[in-house]
Amino acid sequence: LPADCGSDVPVQLQSVHRAPVSEAMKATAPLANGSMPMVGLGTWKAEKGVVGAAVERAIHLGYRHIDCAAVYENEKEVGNALKKCLDSGAVQRSDLWITSKLWNTMHRRDHVRQACLRTIEDLQVEYLDLYLIHFPIAMQFVDPEEHKPAGPVLDGDGRAILEKVSIRETWEAMEELVKEGLVKNIGANF
Repeated sequence: LPADCGSDVPVQLQSVHRAPVSEAMKATAPLANGSMPMVGLGTWKAEKGVVGAAVERAIHLGYRHIDCAAVYENEKEVGNALKKCLDSGAVQRSDLWITSKLWNTMHRRDHVRQACLRTIEDLQVEYLDLYLIHFPIAMQFVDPEEHKPAGPVLDGDGRAILEKVSIRETWEAMEELVKEGLVKNIGANF
């Protein structure tokens, strides 16, 4: 492997050799502010200690879309891999498309920006290309600093405690992220 990102990839990922980027990898979908690569690397359920190397290897192989979410609890590791690839010059930030998602416990207007800033910090980027509402369900706020994982607060019957937050409130807060330049595109994952 070259000395750029991907040089310390675990053995199980090293057997994949760099191949010419296929036409499918080049396909994009136009959005309001940019074109999203239609093929991307998802980081959900990625094993801790391996997801960073997988991201590095994927970028080395030509992936340019990395799909993340705060609730996956691996954005710091993904961010370390992104930083390594960016710092090495393997890719420029403008070559990548970074998607993340707002978790259900952060739907209130005053929590949306906080959640986005945390994701940007963890991913070690200046902005997100796409920020999605993960699910259209507002759950009781959980401070991610105090509760890991940031899953729902449950009632006595084991059901998530919901909050009365409209999708409109959440959406308007996300629109502010675009105006502020923290996010280029917003959407919903439903």
